[in-house]
Amino acid sequence: PPGPVEFERTASFFKTGGLIAAHANGRSRDSIWSAVKRKEVYATSGPRILLWFDLLNDPYGEEISMGSETIMNKNPRFVVKAAGSFKQKPGCPEYSFNALGSEEVERLCRNECYNPSDVRNKITRIEVARITPQIYEGEEIDNLINDKWKIFDCPDNRQGCSFTFTDKEFNQDKRDVVYYVRAIEEPSKAINAGGLRCEYDSFGNCLETNICSGSSLETPYQDDCLGDVEERAWSSPIFVDFKEDL
Repeated sequence: PPGPVEFERTASFFKTGGLIAAHANGRSRDSIWSAVKRKEVYATSGPRILLWFDLLNDPYGEEISMGSETIMNKNPRFVVKAAGSFKQKPGCPEYSFNALGSEEVERLCRNECYNPSDVRNKITRIEVARITPQIYEGEEIDNLINDKWKIFDCPDNRQGCSFTFTDKEFNQDKRDVVYYVRAIEEPSKAINAGGLRCEYDSFGNCLETNICSGSSLETPYQDDCLGDVEERAWSSPIFVDFKEDL
């Protein structure tokens, strides 16, 4: 029946759902909510990727972080830093069994837990989005949204990467701009990342789908339904308004 089948397929997407991360000064409730309120937060597609995005030359004398707003008349200069999530080890750490017992660990998670190694996944690239708000109703937006304004390829190592860049068009354009960044991890496997799992012809047309169903009548139970995906983290924006006279 379509109900249970679709429920199982839908539920597979919840297993590796997104995360929110906060740059908090501590682990207390107040510290975390303070970070959320000042919008110094970012999201990931699931893994615990580390990400920082800061404006270096704020005219008021201090660096400001993602989620901030400022007013400038000089070209803004930014720094972005990212480190990949830890590769996972199979099974569960000993403290999980000590806290819950083996039967409860098996019941809750089938003996697969968050169990990080000391090796990080690679960050392959960092993308910068640049968005210019409309200044009048009906202004054409095609040239205002630059989704991949800059792309930085990261070194081929597991130490993370960092880049500094300047918007040399800001003072020339004399417009408000919104910036945010994305950090992209090396390809990895994720449940149902293949989507429709099309078979394509030489022209790229989908000839036949092979949807990973929740029913063994439609998808063999030996099919793990894994597909390649580039996990990612994306920052809160930094809002930079232009004003000629400060």
